[in-house]
Amino acid sequence: MTPAHHPSDDILAAYAAGALDPGFGLVVGAHIEMCAACRRRLSAFEAASGEALAALPAAALAADAFAQTLSRLDAIQAPAPVIDRRPLIERLPLAKKKWIAPGVWVSAVMTPHAKDNRVYVLHVGPGKPTARHTHAGAEFCTVLKGAYRDELGLFQAGDFAAADDALEHQPKVAGDEACVCLFATEGRLKAKGALGRLAFAYADV
Repeated sequence: MTPAHHPSDDILAAYAAGALDPGFGLVVGAHIEMCAACRRRLSAFEAASGEALAALPAAALAADAFAQTLSRLDAIQAPAPVIDRRPLIERLPLAKKKWIAPGVWVSAVMTPHAKDNRVYVLHVGPGKPTARHTHAGAEFCTVLKGAYRDELGLFQAGDFAAADDALEHQPKVAGDEACVCLFATEGRLKAKGALGRLAFAYADV
């Protein structure tokens, strides 16, 4: 299935430049892995960055700098690259699952990120809604499996969604299979309702 929702040009440019918080970059990278169109867009941004570097003034180098570089490269025995073809969900360094309700669990992703941010995988069973909530800041989401629907539309496997503190929504799983999403958020989510606040506090999202 071809993703229908993609990161903006600003987000992709920041990803190409390595300017995103690592947790947010992980979510964007998950979408790029599943989206041929965004891989092509990313290549264009990387090419533009390369052209910008080429336009910088030349730096003075020692006469034997090139030979020294080749000598050092020859001394390095780099291992052959290993391509892990498992689905992304199986490659993520996940913490122990926290079961919030039947069919609903959350697991933190053990990856570098800003202290107040959250990076996690959320699994929600077929037909189940999440708590209605707003956000403390930015939220990035890539759907790894299944689909959900909210006030912004239908998001299926591979789709990317970005939200901010202006959005209040209540995603609900669409279709007959569970929905699994990778999230990065600035701060914690702000649930509407006591049960939602308790669930979010327990899950630390």
